[in-house]
Amino acid sequence: MTRDVLAGTRLFQRFTLGKILGRCATGTVWLARDDRLQRLVALKLVPNRTFSDASAIENLKRATQQGRRLSHPNIARIFDFIEDADAAAISMEYVDGLTLSNLRLQKRAKCYAVGELAPWVTSLCDALAYAHDSASAIHGDLNPGNLMLNSRMELKITDFSIARLPRDPIFPHHPSSAEGTLTYLSPQQIPGEDPSPADDIYALGATLYELLSSRPPFYGDDLATQVRENIAPWIGERREQLGIAGEAVPRHWEETIAACLSKNPAERPQSAVEIARRLRLGGTIRLAAAQQESKVRGLVQSLSHARLVGAAAGVAALIAAAILAIRAANPNLAEVARSVEAALPDAYAMELLRPNTSPSVTILASSPPRPSGSVVASAADIIPAPPIATLRLATTPAGATFAIYLGAIAGDTTSVEPVQTGVAPDSVSDLSPGRYTIVFNSEGWPEERIEIALEAGATTPLDYSFRHGTVVVRSTPAGAEIFVGTRSLGHTPCTVELPPGKQELTARFPERLERKQSVTIEEGAAVTAAFEMRATPSRSTSRIKKAPQSTLSKFGQSLKNAFTRKPATPAPKRKP
Repeated sequence: MTRDVLAGTRLFQRFTLGKILGRCATGTVWLARDDRLQRLVALKLVPNRTFSDASAIENLKRATQQGRRLSHPNIARIFDFIEDADAAAISMEYVDGLTLSNLRLQKRAKCYAVGELAPWVTSLCDALAYAHDSASAIHGDLNPGNLMLNSRMELKITDFSIARLPRDPIFPHHPSSAEGTLTYLSPQQIPGEDPSPADDIYALGATLYELLSSRPPFYGDDLATQVRENIAPWIGERREQLGIAGEAVPRHWEETIAACLSKNPAERPQSAVEIARRLRLGGTIRLAAAQQESKVRGLVQSLSHARLVGAAAGVAALIAAAILAIRAANPNLAEVARSVEAALPDAYAMELLRPNTSPSVTILASSPPRPSGSVVASAADIIPAPPIATLRLATTPAGATFAIYLGAIAGDTTSVEPVQTGVAPDSVSDLSPGRYTIVFNSEGWPEERIEIALEAGATTPLDYSFRHGTVVVRSTPAGAEIFVGTRSLGHTPCTVELPPGKQELTARFPERLERKQSVTIEEGAAVTAAFEMRATPSRSTSRIKKAPQSTLSKFGQSLKNAFTRKPATPAPKRKP
C-alpha cells in the first residue's frame, strides 16, 4: 500500500474494507466486501516494501495463480490478485472462525487432548495429501496460525501457495525477519533450500507438538541452531516440565510426531497419508483410495449409461466382482460400496455385507420379484444409500460452459463421457461424494480445468476465475459498444475481464467512425482504454462541382479580360 487505509475505504473500485482480521509478514488481512460479486472475502493488502519491488510482485502473481487451482474442502480458496497504481492485494475465502492457535490459548491447560485434535488432523492430512500428490503444491509455512476452524468447526488451511514460492522466496525466512514462523521451518528451509513436501511434513509435526504441549519443539534464543541440531523432548516430558496434567499422549502419536521432526527428510514419513496411518486416524484419507474408486466409478458410469435394463443382474454382478477384486487393496469397502450403489439402475438395489461379515453379494430385483431362495443380509448389515453432494458453480467471467467428469483427468476428455454439463452460474445436485474434474470453456478463453472433492450431504461452492486482467473502457461520448472480434463486451463506460496477452478492442457508435485500439493484458492487472468517437463526415460538406459556363458567359469573360489587361512590363535597356 502506498496510502493508509481505514475501515470503510473502497479499493480497486470493488472492495469495501470492514475490519482487520490479522497481520503477518506477507501483509495485513482485512475482512472486505466484494461489491462486484456481493460476498465477503479476506483481502490481504501487500505491504509497501513488497509493492515497490517488481520482482516480489511477480512472485506473488505466480503464487496466486498456483493457489487458485487448489480446490479442497479443507483449503481456503484463493480468488485473485488485484493491483492498481497505489496498491496490490490478494482476495481469498473468508473463514468465519478462529485459528487453532487462538483457540488453544482459550483452553485452561493451553493445549489440546489427542481426542480433540484427531478429526481436524484427519482433515489436515487429507488436504496435504491432495495438495502434494494431485496439485504438486507446497504450503511452505504451515503453522497453528494458518489452521482455522469455521463456524461449523471445519478445518481450513489458509495462505496455501502464497506463503512461499519454490525457488522464489518472497520473504526469506531467517531469524531476523521471520521469528514468528521459524519454529515450524525444517532444517532445510533455514538456509534457503528449495521447498519440498518434506518441509510441510516437518511443519505438521512441529504444529502438532505445540498444540499438544502448549509450546513448539524449540523456542528461546538461537532458534536456527536449535532447529538444526537439537532433539526435542517427547511431548509427555514437555508437559511434565510445564506442569500440564491430563490424558497422556499415546505412544504411536509421540513416535509419529518425533519422526516428522527428524533432521533428515528421508527419515520423516513420506506422505500425509502415511502420517494418518501411523496416527491410526479413523477417517478416510481421500487420495489413498482415489485411484481404485475412480476405476470402479468409471466402470459403473459406463454400464449405467448403457441402460441395459434387461441385463441388470449381469451388470450388478460385474460391479460386485469389481468391488471384491479391489477389496484387498482397499479395506474401506463401505466407502466404495456407497458410491457404487448410488449408480445402479433404478429398478435394482445391491445389498453389500459389511467388511466384518461374509463377503457375499446379493442382488435384489424389485421387478421381476426376487426368487424365494435368495439370501438377503439383515437390515442391520445393509449399507444405506449415501447422502448426495451438491456443487454450486460460478465463473468469472460469467456464462462459461462446464463439464463434470468422475475422478482425476489430466489428459484429453474427448473419449470420456461427462457426468453433467451446463452453463455457469448453476447448481448441480445428485452427485455422489468423491473427486471430480471440472473442465471450463468460455468464448475467447483457453480451456481450464480443476479438481474438486465433494463431501456427502454438503453443498460445495466453486467460484472459478479464469486467468485474466481487467480493462476499464471509456469513450467520448459514452455509450459506445465495445467488441473483441465479433463478441460484444458491453457499452461504455464498462469494466471487462480479458485473457492475458494482446487484445484488439473495437468501439462502435451510430453515425461515428469505428475506432480500434490494442491493449496488452497482464494477469491480475488493470489497464485503461479510451476512445474518441469522431463524427462521420457529412455529405452536405462535400465539394460541389460548378455548373459549366454558357457561350454568352464565356464571351463576356473574354471582353472583361481584354479591357482589364495590365500593360506589359518594358524590357530593361541595354548598357552601352
